[in-house]
Amino acid sequence: MKINTLFLKLLLVLLIPIFLFFSCTSNDAKSNSDQSEWIEIFNGKNLDGWINHGQENWYVENGEIICESGPKEEYGYLSTEKFYDDYELVLEFKQEANGNSGVFFRSTLEGTKISGWQVEVAPPNLHTGGIYESYGRGWLIKPDEEKDKALKMGEWNEMRMIVADDKVTTWVNGTEMISLKDKKIGEGTGAIALQIHDGGGIKVRWRNLKVRKIDEAEAKTFAEATKNTWQYIFDGSSTDGWRAYNGTSMPPQWVVKDRTLSFDTEIKLEEEYTGGKDLVYGAKEYSNFDLSFEWKVPEGGNSGAFYHLKEGDYAPYTVSPEYQLLDDSGWEKLNNAKLEPWQKAGADYGMYAVDDSIEILNPAGEWNSSRIKFTEELVEYYLNGVKTVSFVPWSDDWKERKENSKWKDHADYGKYKTGLIGFQDHDSPLSFRNVKIREL
Repeated sequence: MKINTLFLKLLLVLLIPIFLFFSCTSNDAKSNSDQSEWIEIFNGKNLDGWINHGQENWYVENGEIICESGPKEEYGYLSTEKFYDDYELVLEFKQEANGNSGVFFRSTLEGTKISGWQVEVAPPNLHTGGIYESYGRGWLIKPDEEKDKALKMGEWNEMRMIVADDKVTTWVNGTEMISLKDKKIGEGTGAIALQIHDGGGIKVRWRNLKVRKIDEAEAKTFAEATKNTWQYIFDGSSTDGWRAYNGTSMPPQWVVKDRTLSFDTEIKLEEEYTGGKDLVYGAKEYSNFDLSFEWKVPEGGNSGAFYHLKEGDYAPYTVSPEYQLLDDSGWEKLNNAKLEPWQKAGADYGMYAVDDSIEILNPAGEWNSSRIKFTEELVEYYLNGVKTVSFVPWSDDWKERKENSKWKDHADYGKYKTGLIGFQDHDSPLSFRNVKIREL
């Protein structure tokens, strides 16, 4: 036993250093593997691997890429020679002068005409971290206003973005700015590119640009996560998921035209209203959500946005709350009548009125933006960025208003806590675009 014990002690003395050696080697290999996942796309010395598009000034100084307006004060781009599909990108930027710039992904260029998507870099209150589609649909998504405080103008900022499959998420200094799923982005391919805006007087510094490629499995997992992710339910090209209320196909007169979802008809007086061609997004029902869309109507035009809508042998407005869409002054002129505050654009029709002092509705024929944020704790409506009404659904106040409104004889009005999104045919031409939603 003594010999065996001594033998074991000697064996341990010999084996422990060997174990520690291989353990350290394994950890070092893992560490090196982790580090090798990141690829420096700027070497800190010159612009090797990059292509200059345009005549604006791009140069390297003190390990930084600098973009500076040239004498022509036009748009300029610096793109990677390589194309990148699914990846995570991190970089730092510092804005001098007005700092209007951006980071493009999955983009291609012909001269200085760029096709693709830009993560905005701009002065305060100009939507840094949002996504703009160049030569396409324009703004796809802007960050909520309170997130703009993440930007440090005149200081170094870290931007991070993940582009995987049809989803892109951006961060500025650790704050998530936006997360968006979009079919068209999912089909895109191209380079990473830095932009300098036209107009002159612009200077932006860039450093520590690196990218990590994402494999198919990680891309799929990332894209399937839906928390805080906006998803287009109408992107300007397809009516997938849309159909008639109580129907199986698109109703007559609803068409996709010039990247808009439009209803084409002759405008009628209120007394002539017949309806019957209401439209729903039938692919999914929503409970708590954040819905955003743009709309326009002609003079006197009238429509509405429904939610928690259930189909059945009744008109949608008898069961669904309605965000009112209306050309207020034109409607009064056309119908020779005066609107109640609860009938005006941005109101919760028949229930919660818009403050008469709020004048934020754009003229007939111009685009308006609307937003409905619904949770069981609070509902908020916005029109052109301004909150128009807020209320607590199914509260005592809500129930009292219902009993003293035109809904008092409609027992099912507003009772459903989940349902479809819909747009109303109110015998009026109208158009929608950039219709997107996220679940809360």
